Amino acid sequence: MSRASTSCRARDDGRGPTGTPACAAETLDRLLGADDRWTDPAAMTDPSRSIGQTPEARELRLLADDLVALPDAQTPQLVAASSPDDWDRALLYARTATGLLRYHSWMADTSPSRTARLLGVRDSMMAADLLATAERGPALVHAHNARLQRAESSMRTGDLPVEWWSAGAIVSAELGEGYAFLATALGAIRHRGVHTPPPDTIEGLLYALPEDRYVVDVRRLASALADVTPAARVSPWFGHAPLDPAHVASTDGIVFVRDVGRSRVPPAPSSG
Repeated sequence: MSRASTSCRARDDGRGPTGTPACAAETLDRLLGADDRWTDPAAMTDPSRSIGQTPEARELRLLADDLVALPDAQTPQLVAASSPDDWDRALLYARTATGLLRYHSWMADTSPSRTARLLGVRDSMMAADLLATAERGPALVHAHNARLQRAESSMRTGDLPVEWWSAGAIVSAELGEGYAFLATALGAIRHRGVHTPPPDTIEGLLYALPEDRYVVDVRRLASALADVTPAARVSPWFGHAPLDPAHVASTDGIVFVRDVGRSRVPPAPSSG
């Protein structure tokens, strides 16, 4: 029997739902250890720096799996004893705990699929949060196109292509017509070296229009392009991912901004 299971026993003392694991805070503190073990940025590129597959991390995953099963098993009692906000927050914490432990486990992996699995775990967590948000009512969400698009996302790490299903693709499959995706396209970000887009790209076509901002109907865009296949734009700045012409047909529209100044672009993220 693991150390965690010896400290976490079934609870039947009248203070909570029957069968609830009663775990001492000291048990969790011991398994978690120092915070900086979980926040080491070097683990992003060096699996040996990750603690995600240590015996302590494995015990935490088992413990978290037991705990997050409680909302399903004890729904009537827990809903009656809490407010809707408290209930939603508890489910959020449960999703986050299991998702982060899964992510850390894959950070310690050394197989060729490591990066793809990390990206997939990240987007599946985001998708779960989006679906939970949608259950409460209509929502407007802003994120990178690669996170919200319906098409499979891809990137290159060194010479290797990496593909994964985005949060948007997962949510779209679940919600169907209840999900809409407006892609973002930018013209120029001159202070980052991203200048006027080539005229044979989608951004170049939109850049030639007179206004600074547009919400583009993709059906009208397709009609304007007729049989022309736009070229894929290449950006000199890693912080800018141009619109992929192959993905336009799977969008519900494009939000285009002609020129982006310094105040509209956050600082470049640090490495790791």
